[in-house]
Amino acid sequence: MKKLNKKGFTLVELVVVIAIIGVLAAILVPSMMGYVKKTKLKTANANAKTTYNAVAEAVAECEVQGFSIDWSVPFGRRWNCDADLPAVSLNADGSNYRDVIIYEVTNTLKNNGIEAGEVAVNGENINGTWTFFAHWRKTPDDDIFGQYPQPLRSVDQCANSGFFGFFID
Repeated sequence: MKKLNKKGFTLVELVVVIAIIGVLAAILVPSMMGYVKKTKLKTANANAKTTYNAVAEAVAECEVQGFSIDWSVPFGRRWNCDADLPAVSLNADGSNYRDVIIYEVTNTLKNNGIEAGEVAVNGENINGTWTFFAHWRKTPDDDIFGQYPQPLRSVDQCANSGFFGFFID
């Protein structure tokens, strides 16, 4: 009689290994999704800070030239960095300051490697002094967005805050 020398795993061993992998996946996937959301929020906050700094630079330029900014009306832009915006400079009366600010913001974001997105800038009157803040998100459907100053600390704050903006397309 020949003795068969079989090598391999039994069906029971394979089922046990698959069950262990399934349990590990069930534990790891939700926590990994949380990390992905936190990473998106940090990126959005960083992009909002870049937006804020670009707006601050453009506003300073406008104010140096003697033009004040009306922060009572929010403004913003959706963009795809495949298309270049034509260069914009201030009119003699400063009436196109929003176009100048949007141009500066878009170019700054493009230069920082941000390919597409949506920015919104809004002002707030605090004790008689106007200040502004910036929001940024990747797509119009994105639930996660960044804000600066006072960046959002959790994804739950995105749901409670809401993204705003009047967009120039």
